[in-house]
Order: sequence, then C-alpha cells, then structure tokens
Amino acid sequence: MRLALAAIVAATLSTAGIAGAAWAHHGWESYDAGKQQNVTGTIAELKWEQPHAVLWVNSGGKKLEVWLSPLQRMVDRGLTKDALTSGKTVTVDAQPHTQKVNEWKALGITVDGKSYNLMR
Repeated sequence: MRLALAAIVAATLSTAGIAGAAWAHHGWESYDAGKQQNVTGTIAELKWEQPHAVLWVNSGGKKLEVWLSPLQRMVDRGLTKDALTSGKTVTVDAQPHTQKVNEWKALGITVDGKSYNLMR
C-alpha cells in the first residue's frame, strides 16, 4: 500500500513539474515576423539559463529584452556565454513582440564581428 501511494505521489509531482515548465515556456507566435529588423545596441545584462537565454540591450535610448535560442543550440553553433558580456556591441536580427513594446525574439546575432544563426 505504501509503495502504491509513493508511486501516485511521485507521478503527480512529476506531472505538475512538466505542466509548470510548459506553462512557463512561451511560444514564438507572439512575435511579428512581418516587422523583422536589425537592432544594434550595447549589452546591458545577460540571463543564461534554461529554457532560453535573455539578453538586455541598450538601443536607441531604450532597454530591449531580447529572447535568444535554447542554450544548447547556441553552444552547438559556437555562441557561448562568454561572448555576450556587458558592454559589447551586438546587432540582433529580431522580431518584435506583438504586445510587449520592448521585447524581441532573436533569429540571429552578430557579436565581435561573428554572426550566429539562432533559429534557422
């Protein structure tokens, strides 16, 4: 009986964890592909954690929140955390969020003269 109860509790907690992760992860459909453009600015901050890294870039007097690809995809393509340090200038090929004014999705990024394809 205890074993069955432990299995039920474990399954419930596991399911709750998966649902929480799925809820926390947003879809890319929230970004406007028709307004894609290059945004150039200076890195202000980086959050390097799963499921996506987030970069804050000072550009045109605004602090933009730029969502990057999953960490493993970036590392596989040669883009590491060390390349995205504060103060560096980056150009991001990005799409704006349809509702959040200063939020963008990065399709590609150029840093230190090297371009990285993040989505395609």
